[in-house]
Order: sequence, then C-alpha cells, then structure tokens
Amino acid sequence: MSTLKLSMQDKKDLDKFTKFLALKAAQIIVQSRSGEKVSTKCKPNSSGTDWFNLAIHDLPEVLAEAKRVLCGEIINSTIPLCIEISLRTVEGDTMVLETWSLGVLPEHSDPTVRVTYTVYNRMGILLKSLLSVSRITPAYKLSRRQGPDSYVICYRIYMGEPQLHTLGDNYKHVRVGQLCTPVGQFIYQYHIEQK
Repeated sequence: MSTLKLSMQDKKDLDKFTKFLALKAAQIIVQSRSGEKVSTKCKPNSSGTDWFNLAIHDLPEVLAEAKRVLCGEIINSTIPLCIEISLRTVEGDTMVLETWSLGVLPEHSDPTVRVTYTVYNRMGILLKSLLSVSRITPAYKLSRRQGPDSYVICYRIYMGEPQLHTLGDNYKHVRVGQLCTPVGQFIYQYHIEQK
C-alpha cells in the first residue's frame, strides 16, 4: 500500500469517502431488491448529506448492519465487503440468487490521483453505475414480483470472500466497475447464478 505518500488530510478524506462508498453501495443494492419502485425529486441544491450527489435515503436497518459489518474502514483490508441476495419461499426454502462484492487491490495503486476531486467524482460515477446495473438484473425482476404468499427477497451483508459455491456450479461473474486510488484499485463485482 502506498498510504505513506498521502498527506494526513488526503488519508482522512479517502477513509471518509471509502466508508460512504461502501455504505451507499449497500443501500443501493438492498433497496433495489425491496420490490418497490423508487423515485426521487430533483434537488437543484444538494445538501451536505447527499454523498456523491445521490439522493438515496438510508434504510436504518441496512445502515446499521453495514456499519456493524465494516467495523472501521474497508480501505485497510483486502477482504471484500459482500452483499448476498437470496430468495426465501413461504415453505422456508432458500436459494442464493446473486452476490455483490466491493474489494481493494492494494498492488494496483496510483499515487498521482487527487483524492479530493478525482477519486470522489469517480466514486460517484461508480455508484451511479451500480444504481443502473442493479436494476437490470434478473434478481431485480424477481424482487418486483415478491409477495408474502409466494416468496420474499432477503439480504446478508458480510466481510469475506464471496461465497460463490452457494450460486451453484454455473455462475456468471461481471465486473461492474473499478477505480484507481492512491491506496489501491477498488473493484465492484457481481456474481449471479446461471440456470
């Protein structure tokens, strides 16, 4: 890791940006599986609470779970943050549909990238890409049809390698986006069961 080359302010900013990147990514994925269509009004003047210029309202239980799992900063770990989406039937059967992961590759750093402007703006673009991609997947379509009489969509947030064995032998791997920072390359990946 090349954190030694960062000023104290840049390190503090990068830690803060990374924390909110992970928290907002968890909100985006879980909310996209809630089964509800979400629309927000345009805000010509954003407030300080609209991280990355995204007006995403935090679900308190998702925020609490993501904070509990993170236990600090994701930036200091090469262990990815994962969000597993599963389907549970009224009979109690479960099936993992997909897993999303946000990880850091410290060996792919770029110490010349400016944290305050470049990294922050690229994190916003990464989240906007995630917002779009999370709503064009098969699990999104399933989530729109969920109900108490058939099945519900569940989520689990954890730190660790994605548990791909739960997706079966034939799963697809998609890289949603990547972002170079002074401490490593952030990679957002999507793993889905194929039938």
